[in-house]
Amino acid sequence: MDEDRPLPATWTGDPLVRELLRRGIGGAGPWSPARRVGDDHLAEAEGDVGTAIRRLTTTHVRLAASSGLLTSLGGAATMLLTAPAGATGLYLVCTRLAASIAHVRGHDLDDPVVRTAVLLCVLGPDGSELAEHTGIDLQEVSLLTGLRRLPVEVREQLDRRIGYRLASRAGRRGVLNLTKLIPVVAGPIGAGADSITARSVATYADVAFWTRSA
Repeated sequence: MDEDRPLPATWTGDPLVRELLRRGIGGAGPWSPARRVGDDHLAEAEGDVGTAIRRLTTTHVRLAASSGLLTSLGGAATMLLTAPAGATGLYLVCTRLAASIAHVRGHDLDDPVVRTAVLLCVLGPDGSELAEHTGIDLQEVSLLTGLRRLPVEVREQLDRRIGYRLASRAGRRGVLNLTKLIPVVAGPIGAGADSITARSVATYADVAFWTRSA
């Protein structure tokens, strides 16, 4: 898709973004909300933000690894069924991780700008590219400052493009490749890849939400 063209009004990435924000930030069932997770880690760290973020990262890297392991163990026989679930699970882990870091850094998770920044962190390098494509010069301003300077309609369009990128990634995870043709061997590979992704998201979030004001 040409990213300079407007996206259709009813494309499938919008529900994905809504669900990630709803569940990844607000929680669902036994899946605790980002605020509570952030507060718990901050309390355990006795108010030390840096320690809390390191512990948040460790917790979510382990969750991502577990998700990657469980959704990859079936190899080719089950991959077409489990790959979309694995991608969604990883996105939820990474969304809550980035949102928890934002919360620990003192940012309001109800702020639409903060939520957009959370999603861009989930995309990692793709998020930085997308932000710059939208007109944010990350060499000159912070991500939050750049997002706040965007007109509301441009930021909303950016949210939808983020959803497109995430949905495209989920589709690519379902494509057969040689490493996932072998049951059991695929499990550790999936776990390793997802843990690396989660750690990268934590790095991006720690930079994006470094300061309270933007």
